[in-house]
Amino acid sequence: MPKLVFHAKDPEYFPNDIPNIVNGLQQIGFLGNKWQSPESVLGERYLIGGSFLSLVTFMGCAPAIELSPLEAQPDSLGFCHIEIETLKPKVEFIRGSEHLVSRCPHCRKRHANWEKIPDTLLYSCDGCAVVSHLSEYDWKNTAGCGRFFISLHGIYPQEALPTSNLLQALEKISDVEWGYFYIQ
Repeated sequence: MPKLVFHAKDPEYFPNDIPNIVNGLQQIGFLGNKWQSPESVLGERYLIGGSFLSLVTFMGCAPAIELSPLEAQPDSLGFCHIEIETLKPKVEFIRGSEHLVSRCPHCRKRHANWEKIPDTLLYSCDGCAVVSHLSEYDWKNTAGCGRFFISLHGIYPQEALPTSNLLQALEKISDVEWGYFYIQ
């Protein structure tokens, strides 16, 4: 299922108080009520909140997005909802596509051969030889690093964009800057 994934730009970030993050996102209307998702689903799932459509901008002339659970299929995940993912024990690199392209944060050299991601998440650019953490690379919203992720399920790449108000609210709630990427 496609999704838009939010991650802290500091890949080591993890919230000391996840309920505080949830409460803050509910207060701004991004998250709605907790959804009683099927038992096979990991993480906490929430319905969209009352201000969701003012915090996320949908692209195109008529996007077809299911905004609530399907009555005929109550256990289906085929609708737009938000997941507070379980905290990862260490920083993970998550790719949104098999065809990743990035740019070095130092010399801006384009890198397109990401078949194997280094376990250390450190990469020496073959353009400038500077070793950088993968979180510093410009992935053009196709990948990200972190320990804590918030996923907006049911969104295809470039179908929706978070508004600056949403990203600023996330920063205010967590005291860290946030980015996002898509998984298709």
